[in-house]
Amino acid sequence: MWAGLLNRVKTDKKPFTQFLMTYAAGNDITLTRGDVGTIFTRDAANGVIAAIFWSHPRGIRVNALTMLARDLPNLTDLMTVQDFGEKEMTDLLGFPGISVPTASKMLSGCGKTLCGMATAILDDAIIQLIETDPYADDFPSVHDLINKSRSRPVQYYQAYLRDVTALCQKHGMTADMLDSFLSEHALSLLAPDSALKSA
Repeated sequence: MWAGLLNRVKTDKKPFTQFLMTYAAGNDITLTRGDVGTIFTRDAANGVIAAIFWSHPRGIRVNALTMLARDLPNLTDLMTVQDFGEKEMTDLLGFPGISVPTASKMLSGCGKTLCGMATAILDDAIIQLIETDPYADDFPSVHDLINKSRSRPVQYYQAYLRDVTALCQKHGMTADMLDSFLSEHALSLLAPDSALKSA
């Protein structure tokens, strides 16, 4: 799939195609969060490419991929910052194809922090889960911002990380462990709805 997408990219895509030649099995590539971190530690540019591939398991629009390939040096420079502030987070969200779910995966995969807090994945399924009433007590900062998530994405993500940090301290777990749990729980809750819709 990624090889086919890259064939349609008109700008310099050599770093992406070289990455695929090194890490892909056949025509596709499978990466874990740990793989992204390991690759990023060895080589920042390859780590950023790994984060992009890992964050978009079903591919990405060709025009967004074209612009990301073009902007890879700037994106790599940005991702060398260890502790992101609001400015860096806003800059990251300014790149094509990078929304809060993608940015959260990239930051988490590359081992970054945001305003001193360990980063965690925040995708649409997790947002849907934590905004339900049963989670109001666990995510009070998020619930203060409900209905403002789309207009204030950086503040929403910071609120989520504040709640994640508090939960991790309370239960002696890591942010990675918590977002993995939330992802699995969200999928189990959303699966019946998906089955009903497909029926």
